[in-house]
Amino acid sequence: MNKDLGCIFLSHASADKQLVEQVYGKLDSSSTFYDIKTVSPGESFIDAMKAGIKGKNIFVLFHSRHTEGSWVEYEKNLAEINHASDKSRLLVVPVGDESYRTLPSWMQGYMTCPGDFTPSDIARQILHLQNSLIIKNSNVVTTLVGREALLRSIHLKSANSFQKTGIPLQHIVLAGLAGMGRTSVAKSVLQTSLKNMRRAGPIFDLPDMADAVDFYLAMRQDMFGAASKLDIEKQIAFFQSLEPEKQAAAVLELCKHWSGNNQAILVKTKFGLLDRDRGIKVWLKHFFNLSESFPALRIIYVSERRLPDDSAIEFKNVGQFRVDELNDEDIQYILSELVEARYYDAGRAEQLSQKIHGHPATAHYVSELVNSGRTIDSLNENSDPINAFQERIIGAILSSETVTQNQRKIVVLLSIFPKLSFGIIARVLDLPRRELAAELWDLQEASLITAADAEYYSLPRIIASRARKELADEGEILFKEVKNIINSDIESGKLDSQLIDALLIASADSAGSIPENLSGLVTASSLLSIVNDRFYSAREAKKGAKEIYISAYNLSRLALNIKASDNAVEQILFTGGDSAIRSGILPEDIIKYMTNAALPSVYYLKGSYAFYVEKDDKEAAKNLKLSLGMKHFKLRNIRLLARALIRTQDFHGALDVLNKLTDAQLERETGLIIQKIRALRGMRNYREADTLEKKIVGRNDEFGEVHLYSAGKALRENKYDDALILLKKAEACGKMNRFSHDLLKCAVLLEKGDTSLFPLMVETANSVNRKFDAYQLQARNAVVQGNWRSAEEILKKIEKKDYFDLQLSLRMLRQKMDDVLIKTDPLEMSRCQAEMDEISRLSVTSPEGYRGA
Repeated sequence: MNKDLGCIFLSHASADKQLVEQVYGKLDSSSTFYDIKTVSPGESFIDAMKAGIKGKNIFVLFHSRHTEGSWVEYEKNLAEINHASDKSRLLVVPVGDESYRTLPSWMQGYMTCPGDFTPSDIARQILHLQNSLIIKNSNVVTTLVGREALLRSIHLKSANSFQKTGIPLQHIVLAGLAGMGRTSVAKSVLQTSLKNMRRAGPIFDLPDMADAVDFYLAMRQDMFGAASKLDIEKQIAFFQSLEPEKQAAAVLELCKHWSGNNQAILVKTKFGLLDRDRGIKVWLKHFFNLSESFPALRIIYVSERRLPDDSAIEFKNVGQFRVDELNDEDIQYILSELVEARYYDAGRAEQLSQKIHGHPATAHYVSELVNSGRTIDSLNENSDPINAFQERIIGAILSSETVTQNQRKIVVLLSIFPKLSFGIIARVLDLPRRELAAELWDLQEASLITAADAEYYSLPRIIASRARKELADEGEILFKEVKNIINSDIESGKLDSQLIDALLIASADSAGSIPENLSGLVTASSLLSIVNDRFYSAREAKKGAKEIYISAYNLSRLALNIKASDNAVEQILFTGGDSAIRSGILPEDIIKYMTNAALPSVYYLKGSYAFYVEKDDKEAAKNLKLSLGMKHFKLRNIRLLARALIRTQDFHGALDVLNKLTDAQLERETGLIIQKIRALRGMRNYREADTLEKKIVGRNDEFGEVHLYSAGKALRENKYDDALILLKKAEACGKMNRFSHDLLKCAVLLEKGDTSLFPLMVETANSVNRKFDAYQLQARNAVVQGNWRSAEEILKKIEKKDYFDLQLSLRMLRQKMDDVLIKTDPLEMSRCQAEMDEISRLSVTSPEGYRGA
């Protein structure tokens, strides 16, 4: 940061140090001058003020009875201060019983905080002034285009609401996909439709499926600071025992603080506004109704889900708006504003805008690439960076010298825990506040981390996923450090409610048990976070995945006795049940609970267990059809149901299921197109299959399925070098299935005489209950070595053979028939020939890889 621009000077009497330290702890210490501006009663503040406003900075005076002295000094220097402050910002913070009225008349005109501002409120006000000063006095480009009509719509509804309904528009819901600029739109609404409100209201970044208790804990901590573990346990237990209307009243009581200060509240939660049936949560309905009695209240919600229109229309004080993708012209305009003029090519930008698909976050990212040296031409020719976005390059960034050693540790920490505070990170890394702030600033600028309210930090999921793969070996010591620090805080009587998820992740043992003394801290959202953490860790683990899946399952069972909304419980139990199935366990208790509670995803779990564990494709199809008939999880059901039907060689049925999707839905997922190709080939409709295959050739997909499919085809045609090239391309795709990739790569390497991956992949396949895949690799290795006897014994263990199994059987039989002992045995030769004829017959309708289709 430019130290001559936006520095913060905190001027206060030493007697007020306790309050000022609380505020300082929430600021960016790299740009804040604090201790050197502490003065004693009776000293001249004028010198401190003149130094503070020299240049373009923020001068904050904590005004209390301890700072009152001879104001004549200020009067004498008024002209100089006014001149210096033209490019600066002055803020007065009353302390105790003081107010702006006890300031000299000339000073009362400067921005003053209300007397009931909390330390969090004061810090936000200072940061707001700092940010506005930086934007005003620098060349920072703020680009929000294509939202004019949306902002007008919000403004008109806000302006006309009271006249039309007698009730102001108090709750504004902004829905849409991540990266579409919903938060930017929210901030624009604050500056336009809510411009008469005081700036710098709170921003609450809540869990994905936040319940009322999450709203309550976050708001309470913002107002009163961190509480002890015991206090939070009591708050959670008591709050969850309340009826929804009383929960709403408790949250509203906290909201009155900001409405009383004429500040809007911004809340971010992906799915926290809706219940399992995608209706508005009961407590939130009460909250909407109760808030009518406090017309000054304004809340903006950033959500990935839109409220159902038939329910939202019941509330006159609620308005919802969708933040959609931008058109190509708007994307071009963003590029023209953000790309440096010397790199910008209007003609090429027009072509490039079509590849961005109306996603403003991608446009910003592409602009960074171009400004840093990538040409627009190269991005048009190779759009992998656009399609994969950050994950396309994150591995290279984390493994190079682009980030410092401390930054690598920060990324490792945040890949383990969903959220950590500045203070926790500082204590783990043992870094001075200013040095850590600089490291975090660099990481934010590189879009490698995100900050919530300048105090809590997290990683975008795409980066966390890649970091867990790239840097997993570096996390064990850091993990223990976080656990020790949080436990130390608990013992000293403090627990940050926003870090409960981190505490539970640190405290859960390898089997998935939570210590008894922490069980009172478990909420639905924190439990979902930890179960999801274990689930994704298992998916990305190179070894020991089964044990991690089992721990996720054991943790999810806590939800069987937790009081929470159905949708949160269903998500927890579904993830836990899925984890159990992936480890080869039937989650009977979860299935029984979900059946009794009529939670529709139970049919998917039953079908998944039949498919993956019992290898009973007909039973799987029966349950998946029930699930699909209930119209829940349509895409997921179709995806697995089509695979089950292909495995039973019911190609007509698979095609009928896939045809339930629109062309647009089908073409968005390369994997679904590949399934349709397999179904068509099974029906011997080669012409249509070939047409579809041409559609996906050269297509960039973040799951790498085109490259994996093509690599499998190259393996079938014995083009091993081509297969390795295609597998290398698949590795560059952000969300590639690592197991499928490694399995195929191991098979190709075995054909080339390379057994380096062989032991690991056999162990991995067995650990995730894919024993037939392990057998196939073992049989392939035996065939490559010419050991037909071992290959024959291994292939007998594969109960249902896919295309590759059948081809290995053919190769094994050819080797067997070349053996001199078999050649001289006419009866055995006849048996071998009969087997070969049967394999040839089965191969006609067995598409490659149908076991993993």
